[in-house]
Amino acid sequence: MSHPIPKLLALAEVAECCRVSPHTVRKWVREGKLHPLRLCRRLLFHPEDVGRLLAQATDRTASTIREF
Repeated sequence: MSHPIPKLLALAEVAECCRVSPHTVRKWVREGKLHPLRLCRRLLFHPEDVGRLLAQATDRTASTIREF
């Protein structure tokens, strides 16, 4: 039985899709908000983890806006 290999995102791809700098993505890793797969010196990310982070950020932003 063959398992499909998931598409992993490079740091630059995560930064681009989140519209932030690569420095910000590295900060999220240090803060424990994202958990990369480290391959040599490269950081690779599961798309589901990035989506979860964005969903959490969207939920927080929406709740902050509702408070006004």
